[in-house]
Amino acid sequence: MPAVPSQLTSLDFYEIKESIKSYLRTRSEFTDYDFEGSSAAYLIDILAYNTYYSAFNANMALNETFLESATVRDNIVRIAKQLNYTPRSIKAARACVAIDVQTSAVGGGTNFPSTVTLKKGDVFISRNVVDSYVFCVRNDIQVSVNPTTGLANFSKIIFYQGNLLDFNYTVDDTKDQDFIIPSENIDTELLKVQVRPNVQSQEIDIYSPVGNAVNLDSNSRIYFLEEVDDLRYKVIFGDGVLGRKLVDGEIVDLHYVRTVGEEANGCTDFAFTGLIIDSEGRPIPPQNIKVTTIDAAQDGESRETPLSIKFNAPRAYATQNRAVTEADYEYIVSTIYPQAASITAYGGEKLSPPVYGKVFIAIRSKAGTKLNATTKTSIKNDLLKYSMAAIEPVITDPVSYYLIPKSWVYYDGNATGKSSSELETDLLRNIDRFNDAGQTDRFGGRLEGSKYTSMLDNTDDAISGSVTQITLGQNLENFVFGSVFTECLDFGNPLHDPNEHSGQPTDPSGGDDTPTGTTCSPSYSSVKSGTFYATGYTAKLADVVAEGVSTSQLSTTLTSEDTETLVPVNIRDDGKGKMMLVTTRNEKELILNSDVGTVDYATGHVCVGPLAIAGTPDGSTRLPIAANPYSVSIVIPPGVDPIIFNPNVFPIDYNTNPAVTSPFDPNNFDGWNYGPTDINIIDYPSDTFAYPEFDSCF
Repeated sequence: MPAVPSQLTSLDFYEIKESIKSYLRTRSEFTDYDFEGSSAAYLIDILAYNTYYSAFNANMALNETFLESATVRDNIVRIAKQLNYTPRSIKAARACVAIDVQTSAVGGGTNFPSTVTLKKGDVFISRNVVDSYVFCVRNDIQVSVNPTTGLANFSKIIFYQGNLLDFNYTVDDTKDQDFIIPSENIDTELLKVQVRPNVQSQEIDIYSPVGNAVNLDSNSRIYFLEEVDDLRYKVIFGDGVLGRKLVDGEIVDLHYVRTVGEEANGCTDFAFTGLIIDSEGRPIPPQNIKVTTIDAAQDGESRETPLSIKFNAPRAYATQNRAVTEADYEYIVSTIYPQAASITAYGGEKLSPPVYGKVFIAIRSKAGTKLNATTKTSIKNDLLKYSMAAIEPVITDPVSYYLIPKSWVYYDGNATGKSSSELETDLLRNIDRFNDAGQTDRFGGRLEGSKYTSMLDNTDDAISGSVTQITLGQNLENFVFGSVFTECLDFGNPLHDPNEHSGQPTDPSGGDDTPTGTTCSPSYSSVKSGTFYATGYTAKLADVVAEGVSTSQLSTTLTSEDTETLVPVNIRDDGKGKMMLVTTRNEKELILNSDVGTVDYATGHVCVGPLAIAGTPDGSTRLPIAANPYSVSIVIPPGVDPIIFNPNVFPIDYNTNPAVTSPFDPNNFDGWNYGPTDINIIDYPSDTFAYPEFDSCF
């Protein structure tokens, strides 16, 4: 009886070929037959190729029926459609300008036109380092003219990269009609769908995309959207139950923007190529039009990738168009505001003190700026359509949370041809990648020190290991210069308690002034501030303190005249839970106020105040506070946006520097730096943890 082939699961051509040969050798007709030296080899190759292609196609066809294993975009989109998920389209870059228009008097008289109108269409052209691009305005915009000066101002004109296009269909009930947008690269968020009774009619019904199907009826002017083949989108109207059904002969107007997406990001200077007419019907000449850029082109994106579709589709299905859980809020907000780089939602009960009946949604924009009040209100109003009636959504800015790593990296210089500076460049590049990898999911997690050091250690085969110090940083920013304030920061992680390292005097009987049996004062701080100027704390006061006068015997009002020079000061903890205000005289630390706040080492809760800040070295109303965490495994508190800030690496060739250890760094302190070393406050951090901050249209 002939043998049965055993390699039935193989998809390799050569293994299939050998399986056929092995089978033929079991036949008496081919005993001792030389397959390689005969013409039968060609027939075996043909059989092997046919089997190989058949097996491959069957395997791929089966894989393409599951979302997890599918690789072809059209197949992934079809499967996602079963989960009621529509992939995100390409997104047009948007920009914002102000336009000043000088009109001319009517008929040579003294009266100016009442209004000017910016006509919709392709009205701007700009270029970046890549190419030049056309930008369009989607609707006519009209403003009033100053009757005295004839000036008109378009204060904030938001426009989009791409061509504004129109396409229409005539509804035909005699056939199965698809309303497909004919262009590929269209931004579906900018799609406008209108329906007219007939070609001549001026009556227009505006249709809206479906947000929540729960409240739909037979008269709802809505449409559904789905991606079809060739990266195009199809508009689907109601069936008379869920949404209004179209009537034979009606005209469907599609107005959309065809765009290049992210390619146009970064355009800054915009040349006006459109048309502005006054109320008299006269076009405004170009020399009377001045364009000022407020926001450069930004937020352009490519269409959603297959990998993103496979990730988001099941999660979109899980929300069921309602916001109940924190994950529901995060996903729905991501659809409402696609310009968000990262989103976190958390119940008010998680705050200290707790706030019940509210859910807080912190959003970090892709531009890195804070959302303005108008945008926050718009997101909240859209979110109310999905949220529970008793729960109020609150759109808030994330708390900027800085992770400041400093690493000493040990390597074998004999095992690499790279110099120390070249290795440093490679290490910093890897840190950038590590930081970027968390851009879309930065909230609500943790930074594991082990993963960070592993990333450093894997940068080069010559690296044997590394030591990393991580300092946490936040800004005090809720204060006004000259006004007394108290502000608390939550670092969300236990801090080193200096008092735990305060031991007994080494030799109480040997001339030490410390009484026998007592403990020494802590020799370091876990919380430190940047340099600033405090109201009332003048150079004169510092001189008095330097002379040995106790601060308990002084009142800051003694030297609070505005004409006196304020001394630069810092805040640090005393190692026992109190915050102190300190300065230096002759390189010696002076304590000006021993009680200007508190620190809870167990929780990482730091409060500063009451205190009045008169100014900062850079003039900003932000003061950096650095804290020493107990562990390098950092928990990210609710609503906190973690940023790896100003990383430093020091590659050390252990062949030439075998005894090098991490030096003491007041800005990046950790356990191995504890000791009797006096703290030099001149080395405190003086710069704010800066982030982009400007007036934006978005």
